[in-house]
Amino acid sequence: MKPLALITLTAALTTIATAATLGASTEPVVSLSALRTVETFTNEKFATETIGLSRNVSGDPWDLVGTARGTWLPSYGAIFTFELSLVTVTPPSPFHPVISKEEIKSDHDRKVAKLVVFKDTMRDLVVRAATSLTTLPSDESIIFEAYFFSFSFEDRNHLPRRLTMTANRQKLLDAVARKATPAELAALIEEREE
Repeated sequence: MKPLALITLTAALTTIATAATLGASTEPVVSLSALRTVETFTNEKFATETIGLSRNVSGDPWDLVGTARGTWLPSYGAIFTFELSLVTVTPPSPFHPVISKEEIKSDHDRKVAKLVVFKDTMRDLVVRAATSLTTLPSDESIIFEAYFFSFSFEDRNHLPRRLTMTANRQKLLDAVARKATPAELAALIEEREE
């Protein structure tokens, strides 16, 4: 066989093999449907808080800016991100052009207080995701990351820009099975503020 013909044959076989590999799609271990389930109950948690139906009602609703989005990274875990304001803040408008120092302080104090409630809510979501994502390998992690929205005029002191919570799925499942207390579950979840 001539060298050019051999190269052409090799290239053709490689192309066919590559096309066959790409065409053979397999269902991922954690399906998009399973991820959407977690996205939905995460979004609903903050929506129900807003309309006052949640068990964590504080009288000061969340302001969900960017809904939850999840993805699965093989050998690492399921990651869910969303963006919200800890409380609803009224921005300047033609009817309220100047934000007073008192309003800025009040908004800040409300956010600091609501951060405690938010952390409890987010821990609950991590545990719920661990039990909901039944096909997620038990040695992988559940990660929730919240980005906190604020207007430029707001006081950001003592408030994180984002909060990440990470936990090993199997450790959470074991704790749920033994009916661990909220404090015991919280001890299994690593928190990082930035």
